[in-house]
Amino acid sequence: MAPRRGLAVRAILRDPTFRRLWVSGLCVNVARGMDMLALAWLALELTGSPFMVGLAAFIRSAPLIVIGPLAGIIADRVSRGRVLIVAQAAGAIVALGLCALFATGRGGYWPLVALEGLFGALWAIDFPARRAALYTLMGPGRVARAVSLETVSMQIAKMTGPLAAGLCLARFGPAVCFAVIAAVYVAGLAVSVGLGAHLAAPAPARGSLAASLGAGARAAWAIPTVRAVLLATVAMNVLFFPFQHMLAVFVRDVLAAGPAWLGIMLAAEGFGSLVTALALASHGGVLHHRRLFAGSIVVLPLLLLALAGAHWKAVCLVVLVAIGVAESCYAAMQSTLVLLAAPEDARGGMMGILSACIGTQPLGSLWIGLVATGFGAPAAMALNGAVALVAVAPVAWPLARGPDAPVARVT
Repeated sequence: MAPRRGLAVRAILRDPTFRRLWVSGLCVNVARGMDMLALAWLALELTGSPFMVGLAAFIRSAPLIVIGPLAGIIADRVSRGRVLIVAQAAGAIVALGLCALFATGRGGYWPLVALEGLFGALWAIDFPARRAALYTLMGPGRVARAVSLETVSMQIAKMTGPLAAGLCLARFGPAVCFAVIAAVYVAGLAVSVGLGAHLAAPAPARGSLAASLGAGARAAWAIPTVRAVLLATVAMNVLFFPFQHMLAVFVRDVLAAGPAWLGIMLAAEGFGSLVTALALASHGGVLHHRRLFAGSIVVLPLLLLALAGAHWKAVCLVVLVAIGVAESCYAAMQSTLVLLAAPEDARGGMMGILSACIGTQPLGSLWIGLVATGFGAPAAMALNGAVALVAVAPVAWPLARGPDAPVARVT
């Protein structure tokens, strides 16, 4: 069985277009991982306020809500490869702008978050086009493995990006950190050149963007599995994932450590996710997509409660590795379930709606920042974990009991 699993993974990686798409995604995810740690730490350093950290995260992620659905519709109308190239080129320019600000001593809180908002807009453009491109290349029979391999790149980035950013901030300062981010974007852009010819535009769409957006939203809500995934995604992004923005406060106030240790904490989370993503990608039998997704959205709030109560570094690392394991199942199955259920002419649009649901995280970032300001980061994390568990339970139960799609067998 193991050789067959390895052969199946190598068969996907032998596709040169997929390899380039994968490496491009790795570069984007490394840059994003570095940027998110830099934003959280610099916002805390510049203001000293947990609420201002949450506000910075809000501005960074808010574009997903507005731009995500439109970007999904665009991904159904134009070359997805060209969309990815434009997003990466713009990312390099924004990173160079941040580098210049801090190198000249003008890197205050508001200039930082203003340019970070542009990073958020670029992520909103990149996400639906990249995930829809995976389905275009691999088809329904291999999309779960392709998404799992894409998740592998995300988790490698979650380990290396924060570590690199933490070390850069601790030893060289923010200007060098953003210069490295720009270089990573340029590397991804170099790999992406030529993807546009392989990821051609889908069939011409009829109707206006507004009509397509409305039709996509109605179709997504009418499909029970997609509807459940979207509801769970909103709950998790409002109540669970904002804890990542409070880790900087947790590390400083509870563990009495600095940015290098914050990088280690996020790398531990990424390690758990990476190991799990590799296991999912090499799995040779039936992947129970619905059960994996349902289980992860229940386990993650419980683990957040455990993290909130931990006050020793070693315990925090163990809990964060476990969180990474569950997050990997969540991330891979979230996109897989939507891609498998979506009709061909609305696949990018539904991924755009999914990205908008992911974009609700800024609301949670503001909330957890406000609670942490009044009661401390551990209390805010514990409250969010408890409420998240109550919110996702009604969605998880019917998802776990329902049948998987017949294309779930990976070949």
